[in-house]
Amino acid sequence: MGGVRVREETDEQLKLVKEPSLQSFGIVIAFMACGYGAAVYSEDSSLWKLVYVVSGLFVGLACIEDWEYCDFNRTTNELRQKRYTVYDKILHLFSTKNDQIVVTSLSDIVDVEVEEQYVRYFGNTYQTVMVYDTGIRIGVTESFIYGNKSDQEAIADKIRTFLRLGERPGVVDGDTSSSSGDEEDFEHVDPEELKDDLGKPL
Repeated sequence: MGGVRVREETDEQLKLVKEPSLQSFGIVIAFMACGYGAAVYSEDSSLWKLVYVVSGLFVGLACIEDWEYCDFNRTTNELRQKRYTVYDKILHLFSTKNDQIVVTSLSDIVDVEVEEQYVRYFGNTYQTVMVYDTGIRIGVTESFIYGNKSDQEAIADKIRTFLRLGERPGVVDGDTSSSSGDEEDFEHVDPEELKDDLGKPL
């Protein structure tokens, strides 16, 4: 699968992109070759041969990976995420009205982590995720990616640096203020008064 790479990086913007890998395009060529081979060696009519070729093309295109864009903009304080299939890319040539964009606030991001998932027979996959103050976790990519974990960690570090997460102040004396507030709810009792009350007959 294609990995995440930096498309553009400035003081105000960080643009990440994941594009289909060469293996993905190789699958398209393989299915097209199968369709073409079936058409060449078939004794069917020309119409059926055309169906074989077109079917191979469409099956190959269905297997191609998606294009995913993740744009951080410090000026607007927004994170915009877009995802396109190959068919969306074709439609995008004629119209951009159907673009589906997920917009979140950069101020809500409190951490960036790399999650790991084991896939049986294939090995480990990784995904860079952003942790929001509400507990929601949104990935830079929609799916986990094969490859080196260090590549994902490098992307996570770049996002942390851009968002300046290490410079954001945490909650100051949050637990202390809560404790002092709880203590103020209790009434102060004089020990002498407590002894007098205990000495009174019931």
